[in-house]
Amino acid sequence: MNRARKSGHIEWFAKSLAIPPARWSAVYARFPGFGWFFRSPGGDLRLGLGLAREWQWADRSHWPRMEEYVRRLRDAGVSHDVWIVGGQAFSAQSNWPGWPAVYLALPMVQVTETKTGTQLTVVLPIAPDAVPETYHRRLEPVWQAFLGPSEEPVAVGPPSSWESQPSRYDWMAKVAEAAAHIRQGALQKVVLAREVTLTFGDALPLETILENLLAQNPDAASFAIRGPEGVFLGATPEILARAHGGVLETMGLAGSAPRGLTPEEDARYAEAMRRDPKIAAEHQAVVTHIREALQPWVSDLQLPAEPILKKLPTVQHLWTPIRGRIDEEAAIWPIVAELGPTPAVAGYPVSPAVNYILNHEPFQRGWYAGTVGWSSVGGDAEWMVALRSGWMRDHRIRLYAGCGIMGDSDPEAELHESDWKLNTMLSALEVEGGLK
Repeated sequence: MNRARKSGHIEWFAKSLAIPPARWSAVYARFPGFGWFFRSPGGDLRLGLGLAREWQWADRSHWPRMEEYVRRLRDAGVSHDVWIVGGQAFSAQSNWPGWPAVYLALPMVQVTETKTGTQLTVVLPIAPDAVPETYHRRLEPVWQAFLGPSEEPVAVGPPSSWESQPSRYDWMAKVAEAAAHIRQGALQKVVLAREVTLTFGDALPLETILENLLAQNPDAASFAIRGPEGVFLGATPEILARAHGGVLETMGLAGSAPRGLTPEEDARYAEAMRRDPKIAAEHQAVVTHIREALQPWVSDLQLPAEPILKKLPTVQHLWTPIRGRIDEEAAIWPIVAELGPTPAVAGYPVSPAVNYILNHEPFQRGWYAGTVGWSSVGGDAEWMVALRSGWMRDHRIRLYAGCGIMGDSDPEAELHESDWKLNTMLSALEVEGGLK
């Protein structure tokens, strides 16, 4: 505080210490304010509570400005391990009430848990006229969440009702309409989504749902962000951009098939997906888009000649991992802005596909199929495409699933595919057997 008084402007305080592990889903659920929860596919976990700084924008064009903010933090001596979190909506024209198109935050209290241990970091902007009591008051709710009573997670009760928007029949009609539009040559592909709203008798137990996501999806990124209106959470398999030590990783993830009940059935589904020309074209469009988008910032791109199978608990995909070296003068922020949305969640070409979605889907996607993730002050980052997700408020949750529509798409088959994709969140909600 003395340094801030002498300089006459804000100084940054950041202090870290090792702490024992805890049930972080419970800590997250107990905290009433802004909260961030992220478990990487590799197992590293990040929990952020409270706000040291936040940024809100109406569109993705402002992302590159973040590098200047991060540089200022580095110049102020903030540890390279400190991270900024957040994300963005699928489209600036398709927002949920109270949720900005782009929201980024520097959490006040940060917990990072890795295989080597658990670290707690407190980050505070110290104003010239600051008094200690101000920061005590800001931190008090965080410590209450840390020290709250340990209770057994509450089971999720069965939903009292559910509604699909559009209805299953109407969605199949929209698939047929989109396929006809594509055959006329206006698009090569468009991704149509469904919104399924489940209503429960009681407020949904956030800790239980998070624990289910973690246990059921070890190879996905499980996330939750508490916004102005509710919590957005899910378990997504798709990396948009991961950076470490100057190396960038991303992926083309497009083409889906169900998991089989036996190894033989599972293999048949996988082989049928591999041989399907519609799926092959859909997948290649995604890979091509990513390669072209990365050219200004990434060199020495490496990717396999053929896609690989990526098997998840309820669905399997065609997967092309992509790796390259970030140019010395580049930063992760413009790369994230440029990559999303990909053809995997919008269609191809991307801009007309997004316009088609905005004009034909009867609901707001919000942050579904947008971007969620984190970037450290030191330049490491992990940004994901926000799939297999839902927007939860009190006793109601809206789930989302989309399918890539091509000119020869079968509406009934696409409907079944959307059902498989909904199962990730339905399982976390303990809804057995899907929605009938």
